[in-house]
Amino acid sequence: MFKQILKPINKSLMIACVLPVLVACQGSHLEIMPDLSDETILTEHLSVEQMHQDIDALLQGALERHPNLEKYTQVSELKSYTEVLKSQITRPLMRTEFYKIVGQLSHKFNDGHAFLIWPYQEYSLLKEQGAKPFPFEVFINSQQELYIQNDYQSGIEGVVAESKILSINGISTKDLVLDMQKYTGGESQLLREKVVAARFPVNLWAVYGFINEFKLEIEVEGKTKTLQITQDQDWQKTESVISGETNQNHYFKELEEGIGLLYLDHFDIKPSEFEDFIDDSFEQIKTLNIHSLIIDIRNNPGGNTDTVAYLSRYLANKPFRLVSGLQEKLNKDNRGWFHYKGEVGEIVDTDWDDWETPMSDDIRFTGKVYLLTGAMSYSAAIVLATTLKDNGFATLVGQPTQGFANQSGQGNLFNLPHSELRAYITTRLLVRPSGELTQQGVQPHYEIEPGNSITQSMDDKTIAATLELIRKKTAK
Repeated sequence: MFKQILKPINKSLMIACVLPVLVACQGSHLEIMPDLSDETILTEHLSVEQMHQDIDALLQGALERHPNLEKYTQVSELKSYTEVLKSQITRPLMRTEFYKIVGQLSHKFNDGHAFLIWPYQEYSLLKEQGAKPFPFEVFINSQQELYIQNDYQSGIEGVVAESKILSINGISTKDLVLDMQKYTGGESQLLREKVVAARFPVNLWAVYGFINEFKLEIEVEGKTKTLQITQDQDWQKTESVISGETNQNHYFKELEEGIGLLYLDHFDIKPSEFEDFIDDSFEQIKTLNIHSLIIDIRNNPGGNTDTVAYLSRYLANKPFRLVSGLQEKLNKDNRGWFHYKGEVGEIVDTDWDDWETPMSDDIRFTGKVYLLTGAMSYSAAIVLATTLKDNGFATLVGQPTQGFANQSGQGNLFNLPHSELRAYITTRLLVRPSGELTQQGVQPHYEIEPGNSITQSMDDKTIAATLELIRKKTAK
């Protein structure tokens, strides 16, 4: 992801993932983690004036790049909030301290593709020196309750999946979640909370400075106990009834005769690797005579849209487009060779004329497709949802996406001038295949109230409801 998408050089949409795997790309405005201009920035204090200028630069950078910031947030409120943040700076601060103030601007953009990246240089340096971040993967339910996602073991000490975390280092987890979501991008608070869970260890460090030592108050089967985590412990994820096979990022399995489940944890994968996985999966689907295929993208934050196109070709019965058009705001970095696209500040509207063709009849899937969506389905996962829904390739089951059906994408990156903290701001808006411009999430055909668990076990409420729906349809 995060690749250049100039047509016709590269026709991929390549929208960014809300949970980016931060890798280098072409062009300074597309490079995620460049080196600092001077390593002394890590050890020096920023002056009050420098930090005020950096806050202004973040706001101005967003206004210059985002194609329709007014669609996502109240710009007047955004400007007022920057003044509030500036008023909190009254003395020189280190970069990591400054991030705890300026990083809060991220949630005010209200867009999962517009945010300030945490101080990754300091975080990487700490880990290189042997520091250990928070060791557990977690999930957050709709009541802002925090749970450990898998079974873990360190020596004779163990913790079981779905243990509820009540507090960390004396701070209630509800307060932690509410605070940390301010440092993430996302169209809703619920989506931002899902992002917090997905990158919980780095957020816990960036916002609170918690690393190496953690005192947890947890609740297991109605009983409360204290769990002390220290740097010398070595916590490892273990297999369990709950985790088991679902530790894989992508997998296919037969749920019952004629019904299969294709689980896709993300689309941030090399297209060639994904294509091999999809080819193998659909060979199994054909061999097993699967008549109903459930595709689960509830926890999928997005990635590479080439993967979306390839999967969709297996499900399509007619030529299709991933999007019908896009809008791009031009800035000094994305105007193209010799500025052929236009002037800085100009909004360019483009019809998307790249049509995808279905796989040949002998290999494409001709049965019924059920796509499971949820709050965390985002970015390229939303592109898959709108592609399948708008073209009539699948029945959608689950919860509405918290991200908008018409996604933003193709971000530019830039450094704040003094701290060199790095910002990612989208430059494009994508129009779903139907052309519908309503600003809302993707609505499933059948909405299912989510359960507490995010595992893909057979007691999963959404999967259970989908299986019942399939049985009713096949019984007719």
